[in-house]
Amino acid sequence: MNLNKKGSTAAGAVVLAAFILVTAADATPAASVVTEAPAPETANDGWDTHFEASGGRETGRFVQTVEYCRRLANASPWLHMTRFGTSPQGRELVLMIADRDGDFTAAAARDAGKAVLLLQAGIHAGEIDGKDAGLMLLRDIAVRRTCPELLDHLTILLIPVFNVDGHERFGPHNRANQNGPLEMGWRVTAQGYNLNRDHLKADAPEMRSWLTLFADWLPDFFIDSHVSDGADFRHVVMYGLELGGNLDPELAAWTRDVYLEGLSETLAADGYPVMPYGGFRSWQDPRSGILVWSSGPRYSHGYAAIQNRPALLLETHMFKDYKTRVDATYRVFRHTAEILNREHERLRAAV
Repeated sequence: MNLNKKGSTAAGAVVLAAFILVTAADATPAASVVTEAPAPETANDGWDTHFEASGGRETGRFVQTVEYCRRLANASPWLHMTRFGTSPQGRELVLMIADRDGDFTAAAARDAGKAVLLLQAGIHAGEIDGKDAGLMLLRDIAVRRTCPELLDHLTILLIPVFNVDGHERFGPHNRANQNGPLEMGWRVTAQGYNLNRDHLKADAPEMRSWLTLFADWLPDFFIDSHVSDGADFRHVVMYGLELGGNLDPELAAWTRDVYLEGLSETLAADGYPVMPYGGFRSWQDPRSGILVWSSGPRYSHGYAAIQNRPALLLETHMFKDYKTRVDATYRVFRHTAEILNREHERLRAAV
């Protein structure tokens, strides 16, 4: 994901001078230090995703993704597959809902007192790590049931691919600076819209469908999964959180002191230290410091902020291999669900 700071709300920019020197010193490449748990479970039970069957080198086509979603929903009463719109080329916008009590509507989940977590992949369809990570997480929760407790106080929504038409503009050279998968989708839609610049103007029919979905569910927490386009860092996981004054102060404090602190500690223990997502203050000079900024509502996480909903912009690093990036994304999704289960009452009160 390329965030052009000229198009964002730069007033909240903070220069983290010398930050890169500090973080690079303690950031070990994750491939050599990642711990075993809680990586995606694997078993010879017929439930491996296309990603797993390929040894972590490939992602499936859209029809394979839809079929896997259908299999999941048919196999578990905890899962429901639905659609929230149709693309210009006629593809369904698929939504998976995970709820242990079968509360598959926004009203039912709210009445049950549950927090709602929305996981989104493929708004830029070449940056598809979250699709495979999300499918594996739902499988592990509801089919293999290795972590059913994640639904104790939580309803999970998964959009496996948002830009479905871009996903099917499949090819090996769509992101020449990205280390896998072997083939991937395209950044913009069939009509040429960048969906992650469309949340306010809503030109794309896909976005108009998404806005209806978001307004209906108003998730308590939102993760938008991307792969970076910018500077080269040693970290696998980078994040953006709206902490620059565009959330309610109590909610911002919870996001910073509870969510971010807990997620950072757990990911570091897994071998994935995290850092804020940004760019060099002087584009080609890392000595100039790192610039981060509050994002306007044309972006997904900025749009969530104006609804007073915390959102994580998840950026895995483009030069890390696909298997490593998906594993890191899976852990972010899973650890977020763990935190929200513990904190569901405080979070719901804050939003």
